[in-house]
Amino acid sequence: MSEYRATAAKPVLVAAFLDQIFGVDPATGSVLWEHKLAGMRHSSTALVIKPEAVYAATFSGVACLRYPTGELLWETKTAAWGRATLLLEGDRLFVAKHGEIECFSLTGTSLWHNRFKGKGMGPVTLGVPDNVIQSDDTG
Repeated sequence: MSEYRATAAKPVLVAAFLDQIFGVDPATGSVLWEHKLAGMRHSSTALVIKPEAVYAATFSGVACLRYPTGELLWETKTAAWGRATLLLEGDRLFVAKHGEIECFSLTGTSLWHNRFKGKGMGPVTLGVPDNVIQSDDTG
């Protein structure tokens, strides 16, 4: 179930855990909105926050919510499962899991998926000049 408000004052602190995303008032700590993502209910959620959108990757999917209101814009499954590294570059959203990378449009369409067959599995660091996201290999 998704709850969001049509208006929310900026800035909104965005927090994510257990496949849930929350918009929090940074002055009071009160929850302004929340959204439960499709997932495994025990995994971490990677976030990229831009002035107009929040991109989130869970164990089994990726989603986009409107910032600052939390309205769900789209949600889809990813080809790979696991802890995600998430990179937004231009009009592409890159999701990496266990040695695999999938590229999405900003409307949630999968554009390509590379399994890097025979190269191994593990956390993935993604980057282009001035935009690097380190892998999170804990947990």
